Amino acid sequence: MSRSGTGSGERSEDASNETDKQPSRRRFMQSAAAASTVGALGALAGCSGGGGENTDSGSDSNTDSGSDSNTDSGSDSSGSESITIDYLNAQAAENSSIKSHFQESLSTFEEQQGNVTVKLQTASYGDIRSKLASTVSSGNPPTMAEAGGGGLQFYLDGKVPDHSPFIEGTDRLPGDYTAANLDSAKYRGEYWSAGGMRHTNSNLGINPKLFSQVGVSDPASELSTWSGFLDAVRQIDEQTDAIAYEETGVPGDLESYWGYARTAYTGGTDPWMRQSDDPENPTIVVANDEHEDQGKTDGMIKTCVKMAHEFSSSESAQRGDEEIPSLMLTGKVASFNYAVPTANRWRAIKDDVQFGWNDGEGDFMLLPHPKVDADFGSNFGISELEGVEGEHGGHMWALEQQQTLFNASDTEQNAAWDLNMFLLGDDEFVLPAWGEHYESLPGLQPKLQKILDEYELAQSTEQAYKNADTYGEQYSTTGAAWDVRDTDPIRWTDINETISEAIAGQHSIEETPSLVRSRIQDRLAQ
Repeated sequence: MSRSGTGSGERSEDASNETDKQPSRRRFMQSAAAASTVGALGALAGCSGGGGENTDSGSDSNTDSGSDSNTDSGSDSSGSESITIDYLNAQAAENSSIKSHFQESLSTFEEQQGNVTVKLQTASYGDIRSKLASTVSSGNPPTMAEAGGGGLQFYLDGKVPDHSPFIEGTDRLPGDYTAANLDSAKYRGEYWSAGGMRHTNSNLGINPKLFSQVGVSDPASELSTWSGFLDAVRQIDEQTDAIAYEETGVPGDLESYWGYARTAYTGGTDPWMRQSDDPENPTIVVANDEHEDQGKTDGMIKTCVKMAHEFSSSESAQRGDEEIPSLMLTGKVASFNYAVPTANRWRAIKDDVQFGWNDGEGDFMLLPHPKVDADFGSNFGISELEGVEGEHGGHMWALEQQQTLFNASDTEQNAAWDLNMFLLGDDEFVLPAWGEHYESLPGLQPKLQKILDEYELAQSTEQAYKNADTYGEQYSTTGAAWDVRDTDPIRWTDINETISEAIAGQHSIEETPSLVRSRIQDRLAQ
């Protein structure tokens, strides 16, 4: 498919009906023999990935980099002094392909620097927090880590430096950061983070065959609202043996709810908590009888639980998103709201998976989360949502991938910052990493169009890019704007775990918003 002249969110007119191919190699590589001035391509998460803790050195490869690195780091780690960077990362543990890409790219970085050695340590996203906490408490933190939201707590505890001097010392930052990175890297106006290399976003995922079977012919239109989606799900539930809608209800994967909770709102308004004049006492919207938006937030909490009770399996409270591809590709699940850009998840189950609608014969299609329409509340029996209208939107994973420098010598911090800029800005790392090895949205906005230009992407990946671009701030990072110390436990425990308990039947739908509110209040009072 040709992408010349298209915007970052555009696709070819018939993209939803195409049969997607494996990602092509970068186009300039096809003419590498004639382009002697172009250097060789360095061969080079969400939820918990595969693989446990590991330690690697990136010093084995002799790959040259002729890329658009533009490190413009604002630091100076050059010199004859040998510098070692201990780098703890979870992304490299997501699959063997991205891990190899990291290793070979780090070798390229070492060659560029001359006096820097990078010791890569990997841990899954499920393990990295405990691994990092252990190293920090022992007094031996890494030089740089993909610390996620936990990095904010280390910053507030004085273990992480103010990143503002590094960011302000470049010509590219913060201007080139994505909106999600800008929101996530700041706490009350201060940069506690260096930004995230990549993001993922949540979207609606469907099995085209099952939706076609109940009469859907134009999913982008017919499933664009919650009422339209609900009608189709009800028909699948009545007419087929498939699970019409499966909620990924385990607390660690209820980011699905984080995404579609925004669809009752417009303009990127946060559903849960708003800043107030007192930063230590934010306004909690959940179950707040005095707040005008209470109904929207409480209504979407109830929607989450009720959808699971009426259409999901008895296992949904323990269901993780990693289980969905095999269930959907075998026709056992028709839809879910945790669809992400990573097409390789689906290819790992079925080599010739057909992405997109394909006249109702596709295997998997990604769409925006349905938007709340004025009739949905009455159609689904959620009184709080009667007459409410919202926009397409979703959760953007950006806080989870934030990278932080830790307290170290000036030379070590400067070298770590150079590494951060390499991972953010070097085309030979960035484009294959997020366009091929682990399809995601890059952490710098200008790189998004470059990936679209260089790769034939699966419909699911390209549509996820389009959703983030078309609906802008409606795809926001949950918790990034709260500016509270305990953002992560509020997200994962006070909100997600409480809703998961309701899905499991441990408390009623009606009392769930009040329980969420009470737990957030207790957390903030600690």
